[in-house]
Amino acid sequence: MLQSNRLIIYAIGKIKKNWIRDGINQYKKRMPEIIINELKSFNINKLRSNNNIIICLSEEGKQFNSVELSSLFLNFKNKKINFLIGDTYGISSDIKEQSDLILSLSPLTFPHELARLILIEQIYRAISISNNSPYHRS
Repeated sequence: MLQSNRLIIYAIGKIKKNWIRDGINQYKKRMPEIIINELKSFNINKLRSNNNIIICLSEEGKQFNSVELSSLFLNFKNKKINFLIGDTYGISSDIKEQSDLILSLSPLTFPHELARLILIEQIYRAISISNNSPYHRS
């Protein structure tokens, strides 16, 4: 079973659009343990450990369907999964090279604020799949 208490989202910048913030807050109510840290820059060295998985979001990354994404998260067992979302300029190549996985939410490019909303929805969906919740099928 996948639990949101081992999932952390690190994102550059703050959400400026109220409708996106409202959407994110709806999923945070469903997963109060999930942590979202808004930063000015990434310090990947603080995340490097045997117990951490680092996933960078980028359009050139690997794509998964929702069931595959849920299985991927489950395969990380008891490790903390750290998602990195860049700003308008994305994530630097040196940080991507140090990550465990580069994940693409779509071949389309999304504004970084919208990528946060899509990611948190997909995290909720992955948890629902692992818990056999009807959310995934609705």
